[in-house]
Amino acid sequence: MKKISFLLLAALLSLSAAVQAQTIFPVEFTAPAEFNTGTVHISVLSCSERQMTTNFLFEQGSRNSWHYHPSATQVLMVLSGEAYYQEEGKPKQLLRKGDVVTTAPNVRHWNGATPWSSAECMTVTEIVEGEEHAVQLRKVTDEDFTSPVASEPMIVRIAEIEVYPEYLEEYLAFANEVDRLSVEREPGVICLFPMQSAEDPNQIRILEIYASDAAYQEHLKTDHFQKYKQGTLHMVKSLSLPTMQPLDPETMPLIFKKK
Repeated sequence: MKKISFLLLAALLSLSAAVQAQTIFPVEFTAPAEFNTGTVHISVLSCSERQMTTNFLFEQGSRNSWHYHPSATQVLMVLSGEAYYQEEGKPKQLLRKGDVVTTAPNVRHWNGATPWSSAECMTVTEIVEGEEHAVQLRKVTDEDFTSPVASEPMIVRIAEIEVYPEYLEEYLAFANEVDRLSVEREPGVICLFPMQSAEDPNQIRILEIYASDAAYQEHLKTDHFQKYKQGTLHMVKSLSLPTMQPLDPETMPLIFKKK
């Protein structure tokens, strides 16, 4: 009996350590199942007469209930992972690290982690004298949770490039650098994947996927893209940038979760 108890305690401690490793903030308590689906860890980071700052660690597939904040504005910031956010009467949004959403007073909404990722979110909520912090409503149904995500159409291109043979090695260095920096630094750059033809090494193809046209336009302004563009002008013999139309756009965000 003692051995079983010891193993159970060890398992709980291990789970606690694993959860703590996902967040830089102390995990204070688990949100009550009455108002949440799945496991949601909560830490109140600060609370004053004017506002409350709270950290939420949503385990994969978990979410809170529909709720609203009487007369109070809330700001939601995604610190890691991928999250869902939805306001009543509007399509669900997919949020990624760095995304910020402001919820107006009295707007019914919910948020949580996606089915494929945990999510850490911080909220800053106004405190209004005489009002509850949050009014809890019904739980988020599976239908709500699996509803389509509202998003701008992704921009998909396959750049078709022919490089002068004498500049090939130098061009490849430029292409690899801009690919790495764009994916690392720009949330809106989903994919920049340069490829070289096996039959003709001077033929380069780059699969480009951007979260939206706005993300693509911002990419064109970055220092690393301008360095690539200006540095390779004399190396490129021909360039074509046909825009491709995704046949199954709803599946596209899941592709990069397979790795």
